[in-house]
Amino acid sequence: MKIYNKKFFVSGILMLFLGTLNLILGLIRSNFDFAQGVLVVAMLLFGGNFTYRSLNYKMSKTDILEEKDERNQLVLLKNRSKAFQIQRYICLGTAAVFIAVSAIIKTEMFEYIGAGFAFAFVISLVVDIATFVYYDSRC
Repeated sequence: MKIYNKKFFVSGILMLFLGTLNLILGLIRSNFDFAQGVLVVAMLLFGGNFTYRSLNYKMSKTDILEEKDERNQLVLLKNRSKAFQIQRYICLGTAAVFIAVSAIIKTEMFEYIGAGFAFAFVISLVVDIATFVYYDSRC
């Protein structure tokens, strides 16, 4: 048995492991409910599918070609860029809300949570500037 797509194989094995672990822990703790059952089934199905695709030559070739396709890479690049922007503004908005709630309720806990979100916003700005400088110097 040969592994043709190592990334899919590792993902599949990890999903199978997590699904099985979730099933075992749910049965041991006796708190296995519908949502956990759906999660276990999804993890096992996706894990099995990924593992099967990584061991099948034709499917692995198709997956590798899809991954290397320029259009797919452009869509992925745009997706990650937009997701980063949305995440940044959600952090900023959440920080403002928590700091405003802290001022209204006069509780320091909300102020600290808001400061954490503001710190995440600042980190995203620093990362954005650093990547811009890096890629600007390369081009």
